[in-house]
Order: sequence, then structure tokens, then C-alpha cells
Amino acid sequence: MEQSGLAEAAGGNVLIYVHKEEELEDVERRYPADQYVLVDDKLRILTAAKKVWGSRVTTVFPRQGHYALDPEILAQYPPADLSLEGVGDLLTCELPALIQAGQSS
Repeated sequence: MEQSGLAEAAGGNVLIYVHKEEELEDVERRYPADQYVLVDDKLRILTAAKKVWGSRVTTVFPRQGHYALDPEILAQYPPADLSLEGVGDLLTCELPALIQAGQSS
């Protein structure tokens, strides 16, 4: 996160969990918000968060890594709110557009 510049772009407000889909209550406790952005290369995790948070979360799917490119895995889950070629592409996204992408699904 630091090397990509994303930690700085988020003002250091970055949480990393082994099983983030099981830690959504902890996220809400630490950072109460009306809207969240969750970035993961596993559609399973993004789908789980969307089930819990609904339109309160924008799911972002960087299409990099093993899970992000496996056609069988991709066919099992609905698409994320936003797909990017890589996690670094988040630096080109404007926050209002990210929020809108999550609320329109």
C-alpha cells in the first residue's frame, strides 16, 4: 500500500485483514462512515461485503493476480461495482465517482 502511493492517498487510513469479509464490524467501529470502498482481487470477498453493506460499499476489483484472472472463479460471482486493470489505477479515480459506483448497484 505504501509503495503504490495508496496509503498516502488515503491519509494513512488503510486497514489490511487476512479475512476482511469477517471484519466488517471492526471496520465500522474504527471508521464509522456512510460509505466504504473495498478493494480486493477476490470477487468472493467483494460479494460478501456487498451482502452485508449493500449500497454503503463500493466494491473495486483490480484485475491482477491469480484469482482475478481465473475464468471459473469469475463466473461464480457477480461483478464488482468497479473493475480496474490494477490496484494502482485507483489513484486516477475521483472519490465522488467511487461513491456513485457503489450506490447505483
